[in-house]
Amino acid sequence: MVLDWDRNESYRCRCWPEQVQRRRSKRLSREIPKRFRNIGFEREPVPSIARSAPDVVRNVRSYCDRIDEMLDRGEGMWFLGSPGTGKSHLAYLISQAALARSRSVAIYTGPRLLDEIRRTYGEDESGATLDLIDRLTTVELLHVEDLAVARPTDWVLEQLYNIINGRYENEKSIVFTCDLTGDAEEGSDQLPSPSWLARHITERNFSRLTEMCGDPQLLMGADNRHFYRRHEWES
Repeated sequence: MVLDWDRNESYRCRCWPEQVQRRRSKRLSREIPKRFRNIGFEREPVPSIARSAPDVVRNVRSYCDRIDEMLDRGEGMWFLGSPGTGKSHLAYLISQAALARSRSVAIYTGPRLLDEIRRTYGEDESGATLDLIDRLTTVELLHVEDLAVARPTDWVLEQLYNIINGRYENEKSIVFTCDLTGDAEEGSDQLPSPSWLARHITERNFSRLTEMCGDPQLLMGADNRHFYRRHEWES
């Protein structure tokens, strides 16, 4: 609180909404997994990713350099491509930049996010589910790994809509990754179309995400996890 002795009154300072949001976000998952801690643009595997997808890494660096501006504007980013091509590393660079600026961040895999919502059902506390959805829609950055992994049941699609639409209406940023399915790649030498994701999560969810996050950052190629594992065996 700020005290104005001349007027003999007190009022909340401008930082009050940010402080409230940070306290609320502490109840969400915000920890970067061990594998992705302390990553950097100059540390492997990011330089290797940059050699195969220089534009994508350049876009991520620009986003991280302007992290406060991007979060204030509610702009996000999404990564689409083959498994093991570095999507998660680049997404975690963004979350790491946001946390370094003391911005509120929630980090989940798609299935875990839905499990967290599921666990609130049947709780004695009234409105537990609505409270969780509210926190998920107001945190400054929501990072979702493997968005399309969950089976698209009616319940799943409803929860996704509640979160995505809430963030869309509140102009809150979202960063997410999505593996390209085998069906999407089959029989084509062209860059993949993300239209299959719209069919998977519904057009209304996809439309909001693309307005918030723009065009996908495409990462195609061989699965580097197999390369690294083979290198460990040979060593």
